[in-house]
Amino acid sequence: MADQDNAAIVRRAVEEIWNRGTLDLADALFSADYINHAGLIPNLVRGPEAIKISVALYRTAFPQLQISIDTLTANRDAVLLRWSARGAPPQAGDDPDAQDALTGLIVSRCVDGQIAESWMHWDQPGVLAQLGLQQPTHAPAT
Repeated sequence: MADQDNAAIVRRAVEEIWNRGTLDLADALFSADYINHAGLIPNLVRGPEAIKISVALYRTAFPQLQISIDTLTANRDAVLLRWSARGAPPQAGDDPDAQDALTGLIVSRCVDGQIAESWMHWDQPGVLAQLGLQQPTHAPAT
């Protein structure tokens, strides 16, 4: 497939699955043996069903979740996505500080028109802190 076709697959995954919640599209965009080599538990997310569960969990934890594509480039079967996400957890209420953007990078490998594997880097401790599951990694300003 052409570089732009692989980039389009990753763009659709972000815009339609993550931002709109069209979970069934994971069956078409992710290979049956898809694996995410990073994440909260490396190598746990495997296959389209795991993508659906993962997205549903994040969208439940962050109901206003919106992911912006900052950079999307492809070279052969590899697609680099630099993204920003916004969406406070429900317990944050109207706290404007809870809307800080989270950023990350994903490198995906596409095979035969589907995402076959991904490697992700993002601020996992920061997300866990927003959910109240971990202490913030930096001292609050006084």
